[in-house]
Amino acid sequence: MLQLEEIEVRYGPIIALRDLSLKISEGQIVTVLGANGAGKTTLLRTISGLLRPTKGRIRFDSRELQRASPEEIVRLGIIQVPEGRQLFPDLTVRENLWMGSYSRRDGEITRDWERVLGYFPVLRERLSQAAGTLSGGEQQMLAIGRALMARPKLLLLDEPSLGLAPVVVQQLFRFLKELNRSEKMTILLAEQNAHMSLGIAHEGYVLETGTVQLFGSASELQRNSQVQRLYLGGRVGGDGASV
Repeated sequence: MLQLEEIEVRYGPIIALRDLSLKISEGQIVTVLGANGAGKTTLLRTISGLLRPTKGRIRFDSRELQRASPEEIVRLGIIQVPEGRQLFPDLTVRENLWMGSYSRRDGEITRDWERVLGYFPVLRERLSQAAGTLSGGEQQMLAIGRALMARPKLLLLDEPSLGLAPVVVQQLFRFLKELNRSEKMTILLAEQNAHMSLGIAHEGYVLETGTVQLFGSASELQRNSQVQRLYLGGRVGGDGASV
């Protein structure tokens, strides 16, 4: 569904992504792990068209995207939930949700509205409330709901667990797993929470200083000694299992 080939992205003279290759098959959850500054946000912003690669190719459903505008990419069905949620704080919950469908011209918007409110019943109770007055967990629900109103083919999430209480993080990841299972939603998830993200992913990548250091199935990465040491807070026994 999505393939990046030897992507390079620069901020002036600084190389933020170097020779990065990545692929996602339809219906997968793929997680990208890495510390702050590893390049996770740069990667998602590049896929979304907010940053232009200086080298490499990006292909989505066989169409090349490396020179496409963010508006074109949204219309193709790649929708991002940004780090920090970036809601319109002075607009109501209702208005933020409708903004997600701004570029759509089909007749299914009302059905998707009910679907999103079915996923997040608390938002139905807050429709007239300003988005900026919601709790952190409710704001994350709203940010994901807004993205779903755009009817994504590929959903990008940048650090969705950031700043949320552990119980809310668990609910969030259960929801993403169910969204993938029930709707076959393809998801690219950039996260520092390796335990939760590998727990729902099919495959994963580990970024360090803008390059892919490790790639494998989620179960392989969970057993990897380097991932265990750096991201899972454990050590590895002789059979590769965490102990």
